[in-house]
Amino acid sequence: METIRSLQGIIAFVKIADSGSFSAAAQALGVSKSHISKTISLLESDLGVALFVRSTRKVQLTSVGERFLETCRQSLQNLDSAKKEILDLSNTPRGVLRVTLAGIFGEEYIAPVVIDMAKRYPDLKIELDFSSRVVDLIEEKFDVAIRIGHLENSSLLATKIASRVEYVVASKAYLSAAPSLKEPEDLANHNCIGERSSWSFRKRGKSFHVPVKGNFKCNNPRVLQKAALSGLGIARLPGSYAFEDIKKGRLISLLENFSEGRKDIWAVTPIRHKQNINVKIFIQEVKRHLSDDYADVLF
Repeated sequence: METIRSLQGIIAFVKIADSGSFSAAAQALGVSKSHISKTISLLESDLGVALFVRSTRKVQLTSVGERFLETCRQSLQNLDSAKKEILDLSNTPRGVLRVTLAGIFGEEYIAPVVIDMAKRYPDLKIELDFSSRVVDLIEEKFDVAIRIGHLENSSLLATKIASRVEYVVASKAYLSAAPSLKEPEDLANHNCIGERSSWSFRKRGKSFHVPVKGNFKCNNPRVLQKAALSGLGIARLPGSYAFEDIKKGRLISLLENFSEGRKDIWAVTPIRHKQNINVKIFIQEVKRHLSDDYADVLF
């Protein structure tokens, strides 16, 4: 507190010396004249000397005040220089950036951004953690997580970076020998591969679940993609796994009229990291990358 009070006194002292008036200094600093007078009195008391000769007409520096003024000006200039240096540093990513993400979306669409950042900012150390579990960002000291769908933790700050659609798909070979499939309930007659025992759909604005079963369980979307391409059965895949195969005709998109629609993809950070330059640049670059190169892709 003593240091802060002294600094306030020095700032007021230099402002009075430059303006030649307590009133002008008070106006420039946005405080009252009485506050300025009290601040200078406390500074003079701490120093044990008078800095100004006061009269009804003007304020003049004492000889000690003149010498003190030069020292104070230099000190304030040093503080301004130090502040500018910190601000310059804060505009360049450096230190550590820890990101948790999962799957092909992270591999294909986030990793290239991170690799480019590592090239451009050699003082930035980046750690990518690929994990399908829900990571506690604060407890495990992560800066950013890539998450999909509804978010519940209000202690986190979320920025939308893209949208995701899940596709129900199968190969032409499978469909040519399989029963008819017009409604989600028809899935009961099909080999539905994957780890989930029910799939969700939407009809007339309402969500509903349909039980599914099959002879191949797996929690890896890339493996399910391969299984669907082989003709094993029907899979439910994120767009980042299914989009190209649908586009090129290797997989057929099914039950599109019952799609749940888009789910948002978020870059999530602890609120305290809101001004962290590493996080800000990362999110900025990810959004630019996805907007420029993948505008038509629903991941």
